[in-house]
Amino acid sequence: HAPALQSLGLDCCGFTDDGMKLLTEALRQLPALQSICLDCSQFIDDRVKLFSEAIRHAPALQSISLLSSDVTGDAMKILSEAFRHAPALQNITVDRSCLTDNLVKPLSEAIRHAPAL
Repeated sequence: HAPALQSLGLDCCGFTDDGMKLLTEALRQLPALQSICLDCSQFIDDRVKLFSEAIRHAPALQSISLLSSDVTGDAMKILSEAFRHAPALQNITVDRSCLTDNLVKPLSEAIRHAPAL
């Protein structure tokens, strides 16, 4: 039964704008989701805004993996703001991602201010 889904792995998926919109809508219907893995994904344009909204509305989400993901500076700012509002988030994985100073700053702010991190 989908609402009881606790873990979702979508490694190396090339999401289109429509695909990310559908994923975001589905995530909002999964209140028990605790872990999502989007390794090797690209977070650009409106896709990151959609996904960050889903994070904000995922009360049980504890872990997000973005291993080797392509996250731009603006995308990291948007994601980091969402991380700050994820009440159960305890683990963010960004290994093997190219984190420049512009990316580390918003992420470090999120880590300092997120309720469960």
